[in-house]
Amino acid sequence: MNLIKDLQSKPAVLLTLVVILISICIIVVVLILLYRLENEKRVARAALELKRITNSIRAGLVHFILEDHCRILYASNGFYEILGYDKAAAKAGNKTSLYDFIDPQDVTFVQDIEQQLGNETIRREVRMLTRDNNLLYFLMNGNSTLGKDGRHTLSVVFVDISEMKCMQELILLEGERYRIATELSNDILFEYHIRTDKMVHADKIGELFGISPTIPDFRKNCEERRGYIHPDDWGIFLEFCQSIASGSSIIESQYRMKNRLGEFIWCQIMGKTIYDDNKNPVRVIGKIVNVDSQKRELEALEFKATRDPLTGVYNKEVTIKKIDKFISGNKDRTHMLMLVDLDDFKRINDTYGHLQGDKVLTYVITRIKEVFSEGEIIGRIGGDEFVVFAGNITNVEEVLDKAAILKQALDLVYRNGPTSIKISGSIGVAIYPEAGIHYEQLMEHADQALYQVKERGKNDFMLYSPTAN
Repeated sequence: MNLIKDLQSKPAVLLTLVVILISICIIVVVLILLYRLENEKRVARAALELKRITNSIRAGLVHFILEDHCRILYASNGFYEILGYDKAAAKAGNKTSLYDFIDPQDVTFVQDIEQQLGNETIRREVRMLTRDNNLLYFLMNGNSTLGKDGRHTLSVVFVDISEMKCMQELILLEGERYRIATELSNDILFEYHIRTDKMVHADKIGELFGISPTIPDFRKNCEERRGYIHPDDWGIFLEFCQSIASGSSIIESQYRMKNRLGEFIWCQIMGKTIYDDNKNPVRVIGKIVNVDSQKRELEALEFKATRDPLTGVYNKEVTIKKIDKFISGNKDRTHMLMLVDLDDFKRINDTYGHLQGDKVLTYVITRIKEVFSEGEIIGRIGGDEFVVFAGNITNVEEVLDKAAILKQALDLVYRNGPTSIKISGSIGVAIYPEAGIHYEQLMEHADQALYQVKERGKNDFMLYSPTAN
C-alpha cells in the first residue's frame, strides 16, 4: 500500500517505468524479427545452394514394377527432362515403361536386376535413348520391395554418367593408341616404385630380353643383373640405378643390354619422377627405347669422319688430337711415338701401280694392328707414313721391345697371285718427355731419327737422341 501511494504520489516515476518496459518489449520484438529474418535468409541461401547442386546433377527418380514389363508408377520431371521429354507429353505418347526408353541392346536388363533382388541395393549401368535418339549412359541405384501380389516395386535413381563414360572411353582410346604405338616402336614402359625399390616393366621386356617384368629390390640387388649389361657399360648402369632412386626430376641413360639372342643392343632409358603432395619422390614412369640401329649409324658416321678411308686407322687430324689429349692427361708418365716410313714405296707404286700400292698399304696396316692392341694409337699421317703411339711406358727396354716388334711386323712379303713384293720399313722413335712434350715436338724428333735410319741403310729403327745430331 505504501508503494502504491508512493507511486501515485510520484506520476513521473511511474511514467518512466512504463516507457522502460515498452522499450524493452520493442527491443525484444525487433531482435526476434531480425533473428527470424536472418534465419530465413540462411534457409533461402541453403535452398538456393541445394537447388544449384541439384541442377548440376543430371538425375531422376523412378518407381516401377519389375514383373509388369517394368511399368512406371512414378517418374520425376528430372528423369523425363534428361531424356528430352515433357512429362505429360511422354505419358500422352504412351511411354509408360522403362523399356520405352532403354536401349534395345540392353537385353539382359531384367535378368541382371533379378539377380540382385536379394541385395540391399540394386546397382547397374544402363543405356537409354533420348527423344532425339541419342544414346545416354545412366547409373541406376536403388532398392526393391516385395508386394502382396509377389511382384517387386523398385525405387531407383537414374544418374546421367554419359560425360564420365565419354571420358573413360577417351582415356581407354588414348591408352590403346599409346599401347599400339609402343608395340610398333618396340618401346618398353616401366614404373619404378622408389619407396619399395620395385621395378615393374611391360610384359614386352620378357619377349625382347628374357627378363622378368617385375623386379623386387631393383637397386639393392642390381649386381644380379650384371650378366644382362655390357661389361663396358656396367658403371653407367650403376649410375642409372643410383639416379632413379635419388628423386631426380628427369632420368636419362644409355647402355647396352643383352637380348634373347645373346646380342648386346643399345638402349636409351628415359624417365620422369612423380612426387606426392609433400614433394617427396614416390615413383618414376619411363620407357626403354631400342636405339641400336641409330647408335650404330652414328658410330659408322663417326668412324668415317675420324678414319683414313683406305687403311681404317685414324686420319692425321684425329691422330694429333688423340696423342696430345692422352699426353695432357698423363703428364707424369713416359710415352713413345714411332714414325714409320715404308722403304722404297715409290718404287712399288712405279713398278706395280698405285692400285697394287694401296693394297700393300692396307696389308701393312693389318699386320701392325695385329701386333699392337687397341690401347695404342695408330694413325696414317701421309702417303706411306704412319704413327704408332704407345703410352705409359715403364722403361727404355720396353721402348726397344716395342720398336723391335714393329720392325718385325714390317718385315714381310706381300703376295697377290703371281705378284710377290718384299716389304720393309724404317722407324724413328721419340720418347716423351725427353724428346718433346707434345705431338709436334715428338714428331719432329722422330722424323730426325727416321732420317738417320734411312741414311744408314733403312729397315731398322732408331731412338732420337740430342747427342746423336
